[in-house]
Amino acid sequence: MRILPVLIVTASLFAGCQKSVFQSLKKTDDLFVYEGLPHPLREFASFEKEKKREDVTQIAGQWFYDAKVKATGDARDRLMNLLFEESGFSVPNPNVPPKDCGSFHPDYAIAWKSDGEENYLMICYTCGEAKLIREGKTTTYDLGVYKDWQKVLSEFQSNRPK
Repeated sequence: MRILPVLIVTASLFAGCQKSVFQSLKKTDDLFVYEGLPHPLREFASFEKEKKREDVTQIAGQWFYDAKVKATGDARDRLMNLLFEESGFSVPNPNVPPKDCGSFHPDYAIAWKSDGEENYLMICYTCGEAKLIREGKTTTYDLGVYKDWQKVLSEFQSNRPK
């Protein structure tokens, strides 16, 4: 019986955290997508070559091609649907051992401005995680069905070697 109050408090904290993320999205019309460089471990040679390009940048220590692409039309609508799908994000279970895919490496970052501040949701297909960077804080989530993310975000691949 003692576990029930703990579960309720934990659920309400998580719901509040997600709610604030979604609130910041409601304050913007523009979504942008950054394409990540190749994986620094699995595609080491390609990553090192791409990192030397003039048109790359770092966001919160992660490497991206610096051309951010505005999400418009159907792609924007599908991204917003995924972002507002609360069941698509969950707090990682602290009792599960860390994934063996190396350090977090985002394949894409979705960016939007809210209250004058840039927010980023970085998505890694390899580990199925997302990191929200907002107001100087980073929150990690497990992605529900990340194949939906792959389908939408693949439309933004233009620089990364295939």
